[in-house]
Amino acid sequence: MSSLPSLGWKIISQSLPLSFDSDQLNPDSGQLVLQSLPKQTFRKPISSTHTERNKMSSNVAYHRLQPQKELKGSLLFKYRLAKALTMVSLLAIIVMAASSIFYPNFTYTENSVQQNTNQQKTDSQQAQVERCHLPAIMKMPTSPDGTYTPPTPHHSLVRAVGFASNEEYQEYCQLYDAALGGFSDEWRYNEKGECGNWQERYTNLHKKDLTYLEQYKEGIFPEDIDTDNRPRFVSYLCKEVPKNSNRGCGGLADRMGGMISTFFYALLTDRAYLLNWAPMNPLPLEAIWERPHVDWSHDPEEMEALFTDSTNPLLGYQKVDTLNKKLKNLTNIMFPDGGNTDLKELWNGTVKYSYIEVRSNRGYIIRTFNIHEKYRKMLNQMGLTKENAFRCITNFLFRPTIGSRRFLNAYKKLFEMESMLSIGIQVRTDDNALANPQYDVNGLEKWGHFLKCAGELASFKKKDHHKHIVFFLVTDSAHLRDEFVALNTNRELAKAYIGEDIVDISSMVITGLPIEHIEPDQIAKYINVEVHKEVNLQRMTPGVNSAYMENWLLGETQYRVISIQGYGKMASFYSGDDKTSISMPKPSDKHPFPVCNSDKSFTTFDWLSTTWSLG
Repeated sequence: MSSLPSLGWKIISQSLPLSFDSDQLNPDSGQLVLQSLPKQTFRKPISSTHTERNKMSSNVAYHRLQPQKELKGSLLFKYRLAKALTMVSLLAIIVMAASSIFYPNFTYTENSVQQNTNQQKTDSQQAQVERCHLPAIMKMPTSPDGTYTPPTPHHSLVRAVGFASNEEYQEYCQLYDAALGGFSDEWRYNEKGECGNWQERYTNLHKKDLTYLEQYKEGIFPEDIDTDNRPRFVSYLCKEVPKNSNRGCGGLADRMGGMISTFFYALLTDRAYLLNWAPMNPLPLEAIWERPHVDWSHDPEEMEALFTDSTNPLLGYQKVDTLNKKLKNLTNIMFPDGGNTDLKELWNGTVKYSYIEVRSNRGYIIRTFNIHEKYRKMLNQMGLTKENAFRCITNFLFRPTIGSRRFLNAYKKLFEMESMLSIGIQVRTDDNALANPQYDVNGLEKWGHFLKCAGELASFKKKDHHKHIVFFLVTDSAHLRDEFVALNTNRELAKAYIGEDIVDISSMVITGLPIEHIEPDQIAKYINVEVHKEVNLQRMTPGVNSAYMENWLLGETQYRVISIQGYGKMASFYSGDDKTSISMPKPSDKHPFPVCNSDKSFTTFDWLSTTWSLG
């Protein structure tokens, strides 16, 4: 009986009551012959008790049972069916158990591998409730207000989210509207006072001064205005790139440094802030950002014509140009008396000029904290610090349009997960990759040291609560980006860059957004662009949005490995967290690469504020 398939016999005994005696043995074969008995004479099934089975077995000389020869018809079919179902069930249990260990948030469906819909939630009675799941590819619905609609987030994002803890996965999933086909468009600001207490006061001042400005435009100049406390304005202006000149306001990093610093000046001198990019340089600012707190839109030509009047004590106009100024020159312009400088007195601002127009691609926020004790104390009382000022001012002035908010939030929420360690990587290759992408030869062979540094940094900073590591790449090379994300499926090659100790818990993530230079005319001055692209609103909108969205997302990562130029620096400032970025020298530089598994390798805001577009 040791070889008797117990499960099959159990099913048979329940399906058809059987009995046997010793005279039911086949004398020729020595095998058991089964015989159906009338219902009223049925004895106990052979599976009734272990004792009875032993008793019966003592009276019967059993031989090896061969049911496939003797069980015929429906009995044989039932036996084989039971055996097959048993094997399939065991195999399914093994597969599901293994899958739950390695991929807790994934499940196989008819069409694709999707995020797990079955994370268990229980109430006090441990009852299972309905659980959220993400589609394999998150959609991006058309923006209802006609503003920019980004492409679908790259599939590497959904893949990385699948490795989150079950709780965090559910929280993330709840922010995705499956019916709409889009992520949450919420955009919170200063809800917990993390950016201080200056916003309401400044917003009221700005609105009051703009009310007076509208009266000025109508030729109305109220006589009851105290000239010492008259409305004052400062604008940031980025004009068209002049022909045969290098006096443009630069790329995104340069412009952001100038725009944010000009508002910083406005805040400290009680001026209403205005902002303008020339319509085709490369597009109006209103096409990429909403104005959540103050309306900074204006017509520069109208303002210049209105305020160019030295006879009216409420008017007066002056231009200030700090484009491309180096550290020493900019310091002399902004802090001629060092820590004793009164910013209200710069350029005779209080005495003569109600309106100052600034052209700038240079920043000086960090250095104001370092140089000027009076303003540092004033700013600290407002709730602004050297660490949070750039981020808080940026988000005060600009809110992404609805489509961009949905896209940004999908990535931001991943980087915010406690179970995830996020490492940003920004590689600035060269303008050739942007101007002539058909000749782009950048790849991991040339730039892999950035990824190796990021891998060392991840191993160094990984904590026990980090269950997965996300490497997020921003670059101007589409070829390099493709090679990077391909490491998700080439683990052996990935080991060569990020290390064998963390490769199995790592994901490579990109946005997949289009790569464009926001100032194409500048490139054409020193690079032969073989395929000229027309500069118009429709074509430039995706590229400009890509540039700022990737910069902001780079600032949302916990740590960064960045190129030494301005773009990565702006992301570091936006992060609001000092000593979380490692600046990599250019390949042509003679400086050695940093040791990336040491806190000593982190660059500081103080140092960054003295380089490139300053700070």
